[in-house]
Amino acid sequence: MIEAARTRAGECRADDFLRRLEESRQPKDAARLADVLIRMERYAVTGSLAVPRELNNLRDGIREIKAGDVRLPFFEVPGSAADAVRLTSGFIKQSWRAPRKYIDEAIWVRTEDLAS
Repeated sequence: MIEAARTRAGECRADDFLRRLEESRQPKDAARLADVLIRMERYAVTGSLAVPRELNNLRDGIREIKAGDVRLPFFEVPGSAADAVRLTSGFIKQSWRAPRKYIDEAIWVRTEDLAS
């Protein structure tokens, strides 16, 4: 099961990112969203993706789903009977490595989500 993590303030940064892609009028964003949804469905069904092309370990239990230039950091929910993972955010990758600020944000969102 793939869910969106929530901060204590009720923000769902992953939902916000996906909504921006969905509402965009750019054909490239429609293609990005389709690619993301295919990867998310495959991960939800199989629990795995091709490493390192579609799935990557970042830091401190944060992983990312990779769909073209879109990155979706996530974490596994401890003690989840459904093997749930929660997306922390999403971003368009513009450099070779995942920017540290996105990894730090994912760790913060996980802390916020699990504390609520």
